[in-house]
Amino acid sequence: MQATLSSILMWAALVCGQTSQPAAPPAPPPLAIAEPTLADQIRVELRAPRTTVPVGGEVILEFVIINRTDEPVKLTVPGALVGKERTDQGMGLPLEHVFSGPNFKGLEIASEENPQMGDRIVRKPEYPVPAVTLAPFGTIGLRFDVARFYPGLHQAGIYALGWRPYGGALVAEPITIRVMQYKQVAIETDYGVMNMLLFYDKAPRHVANFLELVDKRFYHGKTFHSVYNNQFILGGCPDGNGTGKRPDGATLPPEFNDTPFEFGTVAMALIEGDPNSASSQFFICLSRQAAWDGHYTAFGQVIGPQSLAVLKKLGEVEVDGEHRPRKALTIKSIVSMDAIMQPKPARN
Repeated sequence: MQATLSSILMWAALVCGQTSQPAAPPAPPPLAIAEPTLADQIRVELRAPRTTVPVGGEVILEFVIINRTDEPVKLTVPGALVGKERTDQGMGLPLEHVFSGPNFKGLEIASEENPQMGDRIVRKPEYPVPAVTLAPFGTIGLRFDVARFYPGLHQAGIYALGWRPYGGALVAEPITIRVMQYKQVAIETDYGVMNMLLFYDKAPRHVANFLELVDKRFYHGKTFHSVYNNQFILGGCPDGNGTGKRPDGATLPPEFNDTPFEFGTVAMALIEGDPNSASSQFFICLSRQAAWDGHYTAFGQVIGPQSLAVLKKLGEVEVDGEHRPRKALTIKSIVSMDAIMQPKPARN
């Protein structure tokens, strides 16, 4: 059998020990391990205990810094002299760390009328700022009324608030604050007028629903159709018998809150077993009713000694066997006005 030229050449190379093998590829360079960024180590949060506040009131915010690692993290204000380092021991975040954003800004604030409202406020420190070492998985923060530094927040409007501390290396989720003129209402009855504050913070949808009906004069001429002595009075039914709703039939989901049901507490009535049935009917407590706490939506409070005296008279009227007043308790009107008082618990 005739050998091919290639096989002969291969045999000759083996005999002479000159067989060549393909060269091994060069080893890849070792991967560089990137140093963790501040954003990898730290999370910042902007919190607001209340997102609806009255005109001229406090705008309380919480600036929170969270170490998300199992190692201590040192925080310094970019562009500022570094003062004595300290480990947080409950002293809270220094204000200079709040105002550590780009160009020593604190909040970024935008409204429809002024999209760069927060840019004018800067606080460049004139002295060394202490560094803060945050413990593994530790948290530090500061809570204060930011309207002290941003007086524009005392005016009515809707404001988008942002926070980018440490030169903008960290970014908090923005929040929206609504500043509005709070209202209170006056309920005129045959026995006098009851002033009532509204709980914007605890039941905003119920407050808006009630004020909408008030502004439409819905309650004019309605009655308190049920009186349970030393318990509550119930009114606001368009049919006068406890079966009616708003003219459009709309109802509200519950906004149960921590308000104790005491003398003067105002809440929306519900159909038994249906927490989503609040509409136009409301009741006012005549005494402490602890069993109702957290089961009805309290949205207001009758305030002032004269108002509470009127409520007491309404609760003492003569009723029939079905707790219906023998003489109609007419709601002559309910009107709204700017709020001038803060709610205080009323006890009987």
